[in-house]
Amino acid sequence: MFRRFKLINVLEFTAFLLVISLVSIMFVQVFARQFFDKIPVWSGEEVATLLLIWVVNIGAAIAAGRNTHISMDYIVDKFPEKWRKIIEVVVYSIICVFLITIGWILFQVAWSGRSATTARLNISMFWIQISMSVGMIIMFYYYVKLLIKSISSLRGKDINLNTKN
Repeated sequence: MFRRFKLINVLEFTAFLLVISLVSIMFVQVFARQFFDKIPVWSGEEVATLLLIWVVNIGAAIAAGRNTHISMDYIVDKFPEKWRKIIEVVVYSIICVFLITIGWILFQVAWSGRSATTARLNISMFWIQISMSVGMIIMFYYYVKLLIKSISSLRGKDINLNTKN
């Protein structure tokens, strides 16, 4: 009756809504510039920039959820299977440490700039800057799942963590 909640579906739907909003706002802006003397304040570049930044960070999280980020496998593929699994664990570990560290730093930056606002719409800069932390946290979640799967594969216990949620 109820479908299982999948984070990746929520992220994809959110990205879809953000892209539709971005295209609509840009259409209104171009149309208003062409046919009217003034453009609506809400269709300015601030909102478009805010939406674009969120789309990029949600898109990076979707790529992490699908494990489709760019990687260089040429050299790693030259190693025996056992070494490839070890390298995979090391790489996922480094990615997780990087994501949690940078995510925390970006959260501190967003929090410290929460009183600053954009020029025209008075949107708190926090909402622009927090998108990066949100993207990092979601990517961290997916890479921890991949790390656990890699460790279990290295041990010979191939567990099935569904990375598509």
